[in-house]
Amino acid sequence: MVIISHPEIETSMVQNFLKASVAPLEDITWHHLDAIDTLDVAAEQALLREHERIVFQFPLYWYAAPASLKAWLDTVLTGQFAFNGRQPLAGKTLGIVVSTGTAAKHFQAGGSEQVTLSEILRPYELVARKLGMVYLPPLTIHQLGYWQETDKQHLVIDYQRYLTQAQFNFDQKLAWFETMLIKKAAEATSPKAQQRITLLSEQLSDKRSELTDLNWQVQLIREEEGEG
Repeated sequence: MVIISHPEIETSMVQNFLKASVAPLEDITWHHLDAIDTLDVAAEQALLREHERIVFQFPLYWYAAPASLKAWLDTVLTGQFAFNGRQPLAGKTLGIVVSTGTAAKHFQAGGSEQVTLSEILRPYELVARKLGMVYLPPLTIHQLGYWQETDKQHLVIDYQRYLTQAQFNFDQKLAWFETMLIKKAAEATSPKAQQRITLLSEQLSDKRSELTDLNWQVQLIREEEGEG
């Protein structure tokens, strides 16, 4: 479930780009907080129970999320819900997708902001830990309006992976691409396109086997040298 906090989403290039990016995916709930007239706390809590990955998505406003997300957190994550004998969100995953109008170089040591995004987003990591959730490294989008088309295409893939990839390691990344290629091959209407996608999937699978063998050899060398 993608929980969006943005008071002007209709005119947001980033939010509309991300929404279009998930159009091919199934089982994604797009939940815009600012579109809710009256918050039904029980319904919001039920949505949290139903989904395994919860993603807060928002632009950075004065080093924080827009007010609707803070109000939602204060209203929905009650002690009665989160800590009444058990933790209903324990084991689920919490992710953050944050966009800024400032270049990435300014959010690092020596940068003009004098603070990193990890520091700014630290409260969400603490919320995840308090609720027993797994916290994902945030997906950050800096100045999307200046990106080249190739970089935007990479963002589509990164965003889809962020929402759907089970774990964030190299093997899971390859497995995700294999799954998507198989799906695309099944959806392709042209036999030539099906053949090309199937070939790409087979090549990716072969490369994964090669990398697995290489990792095994490296581990064996380390053990022989007393580093394993």
